[in-house]
Amino acid sequence: MDKQLRDQIKHDKFVEEVSHTVEYLKDHQGAVRKYGVVAAAVIVLAGAVYGFTSYQAGQREEALRKATLVLDAFVGQQSPTGGQVFKTQADKDTASLKAFSEVASRYSGSREGLLARYYMGNLLCDQGKVAECEAAFKEVSNGGDANVASLGKLSLATLYQSEGKNNEAEAILRDLVNHPTAVVSKEQAQLSLARTIMKTKPEEARIILNSLQALDRPAVTRSAVALLGEMSGQPQPR
Repeated sequence: MDKQLRDQIKHDKFVEEVSHTVEYLKDHQGAVRKYGVVAAAVIVLAGAVYGFTSYQAGQREEALRKATLVLDAFVGQQSPTGGQVFKTQADKDTASLKAFSEVASRYSGSREGLLARYYMGNLLCDQGKVAECEAAFKEVSNGGDANVASLGKLSLATLYQSEGKNNEAEAILRDLVNHPTAVVSKEQAQLSLARTIMKTKPEEARIILNSLQALDRPAVTRSAVALLGEMSGQPQPR
């Protein structure tokens, strides 16, 4: 994978929008966490179970938080803030991958474990390890947490689009349009779908973008207008 392709995957606008997923999910626990639900008849037992699962969740979140700190580490001789330092970017990447790998392995199947695997996928893509990157995103996409799975699907679609596998990307994005989550909205999926099919199915792409352009959501509107402008400059199919 060449540098341009890696940059496209790493810096895709939708991937950037969800790069702070951990913080988002923690701030919206009411919408994205559905654990500890029990029948009213065993409400006393539920209290004990909730206390234990909350403790376990706290441990997982702390482990993931520590892993993400490696991503913010300074590269150079000395950190201006006194934080963690790596001599080279390669050293930092290796340490980041190791940190997330440990969380993903230790808490496999949990929300935090899947998020760690998601971060691994992005790091692997950045290193040009396409097969491993794809495997990571597929694992996340098939995970039990719908919100995290939607992140994996969006990134997997971005990877496929970057490789020219538009049919695969389109199928994933249509599924996301039909099954939006608290993390990946229907509008995000529609924008990404329009970008994917803008050359092969321009009329459908325009219909999608025109509908999004009419929404009272500035960020969505700006993206739709930008894509419509991009489409106006491309050759029309005969």
